[in-house]
Amino acid sequence: MLNRVTDMEFNNQILVLTQNNWNTWKHDMQVILMHYGCWQFITQSKPEEPDEVATYKEKLDLQLRKDRCYTSIYAKVSLDLKNLITETTDGVVAWKILKDHFEPVTRARVIQLLDEFFGTTYHRLQEAGHRLDDLYIGFQLIRWLPQEFQSTVQQIYRWKKEDFRASKIEAELILRANRLQLMKQDLEKVENAYLRSFTSKK
Repeated sequence: MLNRVTDMEFNNQILVLTQNNWNTWKHDMQVILMHYGCWQFITQSKPEEPDEVATYKEKLDLQLRKDRCYTSIYAKVSLDLKNLITETTDGVVAWKILKDHFEPVTRARVIQLLDEFFGTTYHRLQEAGHRLDDLYIGFQLIRWLPQEFQSTVQQIYRWKKEDFRASKIEAELILRANRLQLMKQDLEKVENAYLRSFTSKK
């Protein structure tokens, strides 16, 4: 009973995760998971599995700790964020989902956040004669492109940082537009040939 009370008091010391406290929450949650012997699941590169010679009790203990890893995380996530991790019951997966959400590392996500931050400021800065970084200009070039450009856009997102320049992006988009135009012309030729063939058979 004493241990349960202590655990409850220990858990109550950490606030739930919200949109604004990720950095504090992740450190507090790390301590909670360490307290329960679960943090090693998060840090290991591959899932921990029981030894072949492990007893039933040892296997059960490992599973209980894995379950505790997830339930500890889930219990300390605000209602508006729980939907991010409701599709899993794996604490490691839940941690990664939350980490990816709050610590985006892909260029696409970074650009999305930059766009949300700057909004219409991009145009105002240009009008004021302020030179913008290629990252912002590059995003403006690709953000509203139609669906047929999306494969090219995804390739551009994977470019190395030194390649992500407005001039190179513009050249790539022009190349893609030319390819699309040629494909359209080829398709029209095929359609016309088919129509002529169909008409002649009549």
